[in-house]
Amino acid sequence: MRDRSVFTSPNRVEWGLMAAFWTTVALLSVGQTLLGDASSEVHWGRTVAELVEYALWGLFTPIIFWLAKTLPVVEPTDTERTTVTRNVGVHAAVTLAASIAVDLTEDAVEAGLGERPLAFVQSVSQFWFTDELLFYLVILMAGFARSYYFQQKARQEEAARLEERAEALEAQLTEARLEALRMQLNPHFLFNTLHAVSTLVDRDPAGVRRMIARLSELLRHVLNEEAPQEVPLSQELEFLDDYFEIQSIRFQGRLDTAVDVPSDLYDAQVPNLILQPIVENAIKHGASQVRGVGRIEVRGRHEDDRLVLTVTDNGPGLPESQEDGFGLRNVRARLEGLYGDDQALHMETVPDGGTRAVLALPHHTSASLYTASGTSSLTAPEMDLD
Repeated sequence: MRDRSVFTSPNRVEWGLMAAFWTTVALLSVGQTLLGDASSEVHWGRTVAELVEYALWGLFTPIIFWLAKTLPVVEPTDTERTTVTRNVGVHAAVTLAASIAVDLTEDAVEAGLGERPLAFVQSVSQFWFTDELLFYLVILMAGFARSYYFQQKARQEEAARLEERAEALEAQLTEARLEALRMQLNPHFLFNTLHAVSTLVDRDPAGVRRMIARLSELLRHVLNEEAPQEVPLSQELEFLDDYFEIQSIRFQGRLDTAVDVPSDLYDAQVPNLILQPIVENAIKHGASQVRGVGRIEVRGRHEDDRLVLTVTDNGPGLPESQEDGFGLRNVRARLEGLYGDDQALHMETVPDGGTRAVLALPHHTSASLYTASGTSSLTAPEMDLD
């Protein structure tokens, strides 16, 4: 919305500038007149008439500015010929009327002070008011320039407001999309865990009870609607520990897990529930395919300005062609939404057998949502587990 006070009338600063301008012009003109008459009689009637002339133009200036704003000769969005012609005609009529009025008033003051007789007819017929016409046109041009300046300023402010609003809406959209992805993961995780419980109901009732107890802890965390998009790595590892216990009960001693993350990384912020889908993928396609004991290793390190997390299994390795499942697609989408190109997740075959998922994130400890500003892609480095 435009500021009406700017477009309909001058503000206090403009009033002050106009008063200072016309006062200066009047004093300079009067000074020149007095200095020119220094060797002869001073014509006080002429001097007073000049002061009245400039006072009138000072009073007319805000009115002319208003006319310049109200009746533009080129419409900002509509250049219909009839509108422009009408405005030009109005300006021409007002210019002529105001110029004649000022000139006749000046003549009347001089005549009233005995400077010279009235000459209204001569003043109009002989175009003695041409100086006043020039005054009016200069003020009118200044009014057009003023209106154009404030219109451009208003457009820039409106564009800035729209840009700010668009950025806010984009941030809200990104947050909503990330939240939707996180909530999509919840039923997926729940169904997989309940399936694991169902496989042990008859074989290991005691293990099922322990599994359900752990599951309740996990669900309390997963179904927390107020959970932030990012959490400390320590919290993510606690969740992973509960998840590992459920899987250990499920596999009945055929799954070995290890977590090796330095304690100085515990405060690093990571996406909430980011490791569980990667670990689940490693168990499903790697550790569970081993005839003996499957193994999952989770490690972390700080490298330059990156937090590098790896999940390694001892399974058969990457097949020649394998597309990401739901969990990994969800992980990639969340990473891109949170960090843009400033992240990486790739899978690689371990030389001694197995698969390693390498996750590289910006290392930061702020609880606020990280917004990536870089556009360069990041290639996560390999980690030697031997």
